[in-house]
Amino acid sequence: MTEPLFDAAVIGGGFAGTSLALQWRAQLPPGARIALFEAGPRLGPGLAYGTTDPGHVLNVPAGGMSLLPAQPASFTEWLATRPDAPEAPPEGGPIFAPRQLFGAYLEEQLAAAIEGAGATIQPLRQPVEAVERLPEGGFRLRAGRESWRAKRVVLAVGGFAAKPGAGALPHLAGNPWDPATLEGIDPEAPVLLVGMGLTMVDMLLSLRRRCHRGKVTGISRHGWLPLAHLAGPLPPPWPVEPPEGASPVALCALLRRAMAEAAAAGRPWQAVIDGIRPHVQRIWRGWSLQQRASFLRHGRSLWNLHRHRLAPSVARFVAEQRASGMLETLAARLGEWQPAPDGSASATLRLRGGGERRLSVARIILCIGPDGGSGWREAAPVPALLEAGLARPDPLGLGLEIAGPDGTLLDAGGQPVPGLQAIGPLTRGGLWEITAVPEIRNQAALVADA
Repeated sequence: MTEPLFDAAVIGGGFAGTSLALQWRAQLPPGARIALFEAGPRLGPGLAYGTTDPGHVLNVPAGGMSLLPAQPASFTEWLATRPDAPEAPPEGGPIFAPRQLFGAYLEEQLAAAIEGAGATIQPLRQPVEAVERLPEGGFRLRAGRESWRAKRVVLAVGGFAAKPGAGALPHLAGNPWDPATLEGIDPEAPVLLVGMGLTMVDMLLSLRRRCHRGKVTGISRHGWLPLAHLAGPLPPPWPVEPPEGASPVALCALLRRAMAEAAAAGRPWQAVIDGIRPHVQRIWRGWSLQQRASFLRHGRSLWNLHRHRLAPSVARFVAEQRASGMLETLAARLGEWQPAPDGSASATLRLRGGGERRLSVARIILCIGPDGGSGWREAAPVPALLEAGLARPDPLGLGLEIAGPDGTLLDAGGQPVPGLQAIGPLTRGGLWEITAVPEIRNQAALVADA
């Protein structure tokens, strides 16, 4: 049987794959064919925006969440047509929309493109298990006994969720996004959340929406909770111009000076972080491997704390939970744990300042989030690509090694593989700042324009 031939194939139908498919469709002539592979239940939202909990809101204002760089108001215009759109906050400022609404926006935009005239986007609801380079050029993609050919292939898999069944329910949940994670928890029983980033906040919100009234303990190495966006109108970014070759230590000093100068001018620290954001990829690419490793050891947690911020309403909720004693936060690590005779779990926390603390909880939920996991190694077809030598991990283990910003993969020998690319979080090792919507859609535009 003849294998279907596509001009391009996108593996992964979340935000990154959807943005690329739509931008490719705009570039390719009528009659061109784009394959969009997605094995999950929905095309468009992916893991990041597939939540159905209305309490999970975007941590970026709605105005920054368009699918396409050329249409920056696309999401806000779509949101304005929805009867269930959130109201503007009473203090003024931007809207932070529920993530499930953004997922619906992605679904609708993709569905309209699939039905529209021009280049064809063909959804294929199967996991691509392997990608082979063909001697005559192009690639073969395999899923079970089926196969397809494509001239170009782009991996757009996030791959940050734990594998199905990870953990040991009912006591330890390794994947916070598994629907079973919060099932069967006694409403009065205590819960332990390991990791205190945005994923932990989502789990806290979901527990409370399920009428859970027990105490929640959150732990992380530093015991820091995410910081918040300002309530009210967003200040313009504070101009920050890092010099070429600035080391991590020099960059930290530069940011501290800029924050002091901004404060003296009556501007908040958030404006400084927003001001340096456009330079982050250039800074990262200019660092040596040793400098990148140093940043990951000493600066990553502090950077994430300031960079990935909570919507003001969510930050108020977290503050209220702490003030009431319903949420306790500790600088600690999870040591050993074991099931107890009464059906709970007994966990040992190793405190940062020394000593240990024992907790009896109904469930332990690992909330390490995308930045702390290596689930990308198990996201098909990554294992097969590594085994075939068509890709290799970046030296720091953050994702796959790439030749440049367009995400062209390097093979096992360090040579670029023309026509085989990755976009989004898989390219963190080469770009670092590539997990948020603005950076991903710009990277997708770079790939599509080529």
